[in-house]
Amino acid sequence: MWMLPAGDTVEILGGLLAPLQGRRILDIGCGRGNLLQALAERGASVAGLDPDEAMLEVAQTLVPNAALKQGCAQLLPFGDASMHAAIFLNSLHHIPVPDMLLALEEAARVVGKGGSVIVVESLSEGSFFDALRLIEDETEVRQAAQDAIVRARRRGIVSEIRRIEYDRIETFRDAEAFLERAVVIDPSREERAQAARSKLLARFEALSDHDKGGYVLHQPLRLHHLKVPFEAKPARTSAMYG
Repeated sequence: MWMLPAGDTVEILGGLLAPLQGRRILDIGCGRGNLLQALAERGASVAGLDPDEAMLEVAQTLVPNAALKQGCAQLLPFGDASMHAAIFLNSLHHIPVPDMLLALEEAARVVGKGGSVIVVESLSEGSFFDALRLIEDETEVRQAAQDAIVRARRRGIVSEIRRIEYDRIETFRDAEAFLERAVVIDPSREERAQAARSKLLARFEALSDHDKGGYVLHQPLRLHHLKVPFEAKPARTSAMYG
């Protein structure tokens, strides 16, 4: 396992998937398209999937050349071996727990034999997690995502060639900016965030470090670089997909 004290996810992904120029990369759960934009700027040919139509509209504006589709990770609307790599960036834990393994199978199908599936998940620790858990404690679903990866490996769907843990550092101008960030990640948190507003802001103040740039929170991440074995069989037949 590689241990990094701090790291930028895009730079790490760029190193793992280099050269990015011309590589077809699928972002599963692409949201507003920030990762798509960063990869496209580095020469990748990007595609994205998200269940939220409004998010996809924002992403399409941000990355006009991205091939975006609305759908779910359990039934990817992309052909067999149509991508070089598929990425779950803090998205696997948002998939219903019974379907997480199926989502990994689908990712393996669309990258094909020898292709890369990269899963980046936040760990249930760090000041960012501790501040956020007042409105949503994701401990169980984050562990379920890790368990799904283990099951995928045991079933021979993927093999793990590298695991990296590193720290994501986020700086906020004030507590209100943190609250806004928490809701942007998942709009369904809005009602809970407002109900716990005073407690949430107080916890943010207590947990954050201060520097000249603002308030700093830390979120440890774990990255799994998975490969589809050459002997692996596709999870589904391509006839089911356009």
